[in-house]
Amino acid sequence: MDQSSRKIDAIFELREAAEAKARAEKEVDDAPSAEKRDRLLETQLTLEEKTVAAITACHECGHEHAPDQDHRWNGGG
Repeated sequence: MDQSSRKIDAIFELREAAEAKARAEKEVDDAPSAEKRDRLLETQLTLEEKTVAAITACHECGHEHAPDQDHRWNGGG
């Protein structure tokens, strides 16, 4: 899978996770229960995981960097 496809997939997965969290929040607001709160926590954790994955995918640039260097375009140099 090329870098662009990874970015697109990561963004779509992030969107799906955000939508699932929003639905879970609404379910808890509409009719609170322990089961629904557990589901909300699960969706929050998944959203966090997908956020990190999307950030990682979107910062991949194909160039080697030291851990303290950023991945921004530097004009090719």
